[in-house]
Amino acid sequence: MNKSRFKQRSRIDIIACILDNSNGGSRKTRLIYKCNLSFSQFNHYKNYLIDNDLLKVSNNNDGTEIFDVTEKGREFLRDYKKIKSVLDRMHI
Repeated sequence: MNKSRFKQRSRIDIIACILDNSNGGSRKTRLIYKCNLSFSQFNHYKNYLIDNDLLKVSNNNDGTEIFDVTEKGREFLRDYKKIKSVLDRMHI
């Protein structure tokens, strides 16, 4: 049996990708592209992140939704990166 050379991402990895790419404000299309998500996948994660105060949404002058990471989201990212760094050093 052939193993895929692509490792499946965890939900936490996807959440971290969305938050990291939202830092400073991003449109939905950019986040979908950068995190390699479908529209429906993004909407699922977006709702979860907003409900848990990790992501906020605002509208710019032309009505486009802009997503930005909250302070709680920044704390999550800092902790995620620390843990990921330790696990990478341990080759886990």
